[in-house]
Amino acid sequence: MAKKENFHPYYIGTEHGRLSFGHVRDSNEISACMLQSGPDGGRHYIVMEETGSAEEGTKGSTKSFCPGTFTVKSGKDIVNYPEGKDEPRNIPAIWYEAENGDIIIKAPRGRIKLEAESIELTAKGFDGRTGNILLDADDKIALNAQIVDVKSRVSTKIFSESTVDMIGKGIMNIYGGLTDFADRSTKGSKPSKTCGGGKSINEERNK
Repeated sequence: MAKKENFHPYYIGTEHGRLSFGHVRDSNEISACMLQSGPDGGRHYIVMEETGSAEEGTKGSTKSFCPGTFTVKSGKDIVNYPEGKDEPRNIPAIWYEAENGDIIIKAPRGRIKLEAESIELTAKGFDGRTGNILLDADDKIALNAQIVDVKSRVSTKIFSESTVDMIGKGIMNIYGGLTDFADRSTKGSKPSKTCGGGKSINEERNK
């Protein structure tokens, strides 16, 4: 690829920082506007890209890089709870919206912490099958609350390669229109017992 050229760049700055327009960077892309810090060896800057690939999202992109902490604080003048009201007005203080594409938050050597008065996760698919929320952990997923409700309109399944414990220290209620239980003995000659009578579905599966 030929080296890009811009015959009308403009620079202004001091030893502390520089603001440039039309700068051709080492990546062979032209920055429409670039704000750089001076004494950090080029590691601290904000750039608005002019050239690049529109298909890959680099053209017209905005990038922020900093070697230290990146802090955004807003909403000081927002009154979310008017005086005498217990219901919030739900005014956004920070709004991120990706009209197309993904939003990725990564902390490969740290933690991602979400702390709020209330946290909502909503996945809306376009065909009734793509609205999924997936949780994948190497060690443990722990839920700790006064009340935990799990509801589904089609199916609820719990799988474990080892042990499943269900403990109700006060009262345990189990109800099913038709309840079917089977243990390892159903693989042999001993039949299982079903609460509704008849042949056990799990017994057939264990054959």
